[in-house]
Amino acid sequence: MAERAYVQRHVVIFDCNVYLDVARLLGSPYTQANFDGAVARLARVPVPHPTDSRMDSLRAIAACTSGRFAGSEPLEVWTSDHIDRMVRSQAMRAVEPEPETGFHGLAWSEEDAGDLVEQLVYGIVDASGGDTVGATLPDGEPPLDHEDGLVFGACRSLAGEDPLCKVYCVTNDVGFLTDYRAGRLSTHTYVLAPGEFLSLVRLARAGASMRRMPPPPPR
Repeated sequence: MAERAYVQRHVVIFDCNVYLDVARLLGSPYTQANFDGAVARLARVPVPHPTDSRMDSLRAIAACTSGRFAGSEPLEVWTSDHIDRMVRSQAMRAVEPEPETGFHGLAWSEEDAGDLVEQLVYGIVDASGGDTVGATLPDGEPPLDHEDGLVFGACRSLAGEDPLCKVYCVTNDVGFLTDYRAGRLSTHTYVLAPGEFLSLVRLARAGASMRRMPPPPPR
C-alpha cells in the first residue's frame, strides 16, 4: 500500500498586542461585521501597510480564517490563558499611560472586553480549527520579560507537542522581534511581525496556485 504524503502543519500564536491593534482600529464594541468590512477595504492595499501597522495585524488574523496555509496545509490559531487574560485586562485598562511602563489601555467596559476575547480571539481560534494551550510556563526569559516569556512559552508548548509542525509567533513587540532576529531565543518558533507573516502566507498561497495551474498548450 502506498504511503500517504506528509502534509505540513502550521500553528500560529498571536501576541496580545496584535489583537489589541485590531481593537484600537475598530473601536468598541467589537463586531465581526466591522472586522470583515475593514478587511474588504484593505484588499488592494500593499503589504506592509504604508502608514498604519494595525492594518497588518488585522489582515494577519484574517489570513487565518480559512484554516489553510497554502494548498492542503492546515493553518491553526492557538491561544493561552495568559493571552486571553492580557487582551481582556488591557482592553479595560485606563487610556492614560502608566508612569513606569508607558502601557495604556482602551478603557472598554468589562462586557465589551470579554466580548473581544470571545469574538475576536476565539472567533479566529475556532474558525481555523485551533484551541488553547491553557496555562504554560515562560520561555526565553531573559532576555524576554515575563509577559513575552509566557507568550513564547505557549509557542514552546505547541512545538513540543508536535515537533514536525511549524510554529509562528506573530507580534508587534520590537524587543521580542529584535531578540529573535539576533539569535537570542530558541528556534522552536518563528517570530514575525504581522506584515512579515502576511507576506509569508501570501507568497506560499501564490506558489500553491501556480503549481495547480495546467501547463500551457503546445505550440
